Amino acid sequence: MPKILPATADANGRVMALGVTGVMVEVPGAQVLSLGKQASSGLVFLDGDNAWYFPSSATDIETTLGHIGEALTKIASVLTSIGAGMTGPTTAPPPTLATDVAALTQIQGLINTLKGALK
Repeated sequence: MPKILPATADANGRVMALGVTGVMVEVPGAQVLSLGKQASSGLVFLDGDNAWYFPSSATDIETTLGHIGEALTKIASVLTSIGAGMTGPTTAPPPTLATDVAALTQIQGLINTLKGALK
C-alpha cells in the first residue's frame, strides 16, 4: 500500500522521511523530482521498492518574488532620482516618467501580495 510522508532532502539529493518512531530516516534510492540542487522540504511517496520525493517550491518562489520586488523598488528609486536631476528645456524628464514609476510601484505591490499569499 502506497504511503506519503513528510520529508526533507539535502543539496546532494539524500532524502530523509519521518519514520514510524517519529525519527527522520534515510530513504535510499528515492528519486528527487526537482531541477534544483539545494536543501528542501516536501513529501516522499513510497510504493513498494519505489520512492519519489516532491520538494515544496513555495520558499523558492517566495525568495524569488522578494528579489524581484526589491529590484523594482530600486529601479523606481533610480528613475525618480534621474528624473529629479533632469532640469531645463533640453534635459527635461520624459512626460510619462511619473506614470511609469507609479506602474513599477504598483507591480511591486502586487508581487508583495502574491508573496504573502504563499504562506
